[in-house]
Amino acid sequence: MRAVRWKAGIVVSIVLLALTPAAHALDEPGAQQVISKFLAAQKNAQGGTMAGEHVIADLNGDRKADIVLIWHVLGGTSSWPKLTLFLDQGRTYRVLTTDLAGEPRRLAVNGSEITVDSLVLGRHDPRCCPTVKKRVRFRLVGGKLKRLS
Repeated sequence: MRAVRWKAGIVVSIVLLALTPAAHALDEPGAQQVISKFLAAQKNAQGGTMAGEHVIADLNGDRKADIVLIWHVLGGTSSWPKLTLFLDQGRTYRVLTTDLAGEPRRLAVNGSEITVDSLVLGRHDPRCCPTVKKRVRFRLVGGKLKRLS
């Protein structure tokens, strides 16, 4: 299955997201629908949520289109990045979410391995402007999201 990339505007939680068959991520509009529904369901007393980059790919080898999403919980003056996997279970998605550090800049998926390149604060960086490059890799192993580096 070919990965599709799209840019829009370790605690792991597991949720089943019920969706109509038309909302499955077989294509870009389906992925957008899944992401929109998920973000609308996220409760945040301080602000909203914002979608970042996502990739459509088969993460677990079942020949179904899964989604990998970077998104942000927005606060008054900052945001907290998250990485969420939507694993296609047929009529629902199994959702795995973990926190990310820094400012995610690039998302890549190769098989079951996910790579996130971010900028994090250096020793003398002001809070607004991280400059240190950091690469974090994850892999889906036995249905769980495992951090490799």
